[in-house]
Amino acid sequence: MPTVHDKMTLRQSAKRIRMGAYEMYGLDAAERAAQHGMGLFSSFERHAVIGAYLPMQDELDCRLLMHSLTRAGYRTALPVVTAKATPLSFRLWAMGDPLEAGPFGTQHPVPDAPEVVPNALIVPLLAYDADCYRLGWGGGYYDRTLAAHSEIKAFGFAFGAQIVDHVPREAHDWPLQGVITEEGVILPRKQAV
Repeated sequence: MPTVHDKMTLRQSAKRIRMGAYEMYGLDAAERAAQHGMGLFSSFERHAVIGAYLPMQDELDCRLLMHSLTRAGYRTALPVVTAKATPLSFRLWAMGDPLEAGPFGTQHPVPDAPEVVPNALIVPLLAYDADCYRLGWGGGYYDRTLAAHSEIKAFGFAFGAQIVDHVPREAHDWPLQGVITEEGVILPRKQAV
């Protein structure tokens, strides 16, 4: 059973790795990952809702992918934190739509933007492993969201360098269906052919 210390130690190391990858590959990696993401989402029905995020600090920027998805006919949405220890809600949002400040330094769509349940999520992370378990910031918002909506397919969006040997897992942790990187789409080891 992983300890809080195991995850804290891995978070510190993962932050340094992600910062280095961002400084070295930033925009180029975001462009290449967006191309791989478009290939992945081409199997989704047009007009599907894809939930994403606005990058903070040195997270891989998925706005290019969001813009490409919108141009291809998909609808995009951003998360809204409604209360501590609850699932995220999502509101439709496209480039140029208004935003307002949220908790933890986030920005989210304004209250009159329609609330939706996404068909798929693009999620940020600090680290991931070959089984596509992710290490996030520790708030548990995405895990609670996936527990509440198990039909949502969730994909990480990260630098290839963010892979680690093993992400400590607890009973509430949910694996991703894959991780989109600048190197391609990583599928869980047990599903990879």
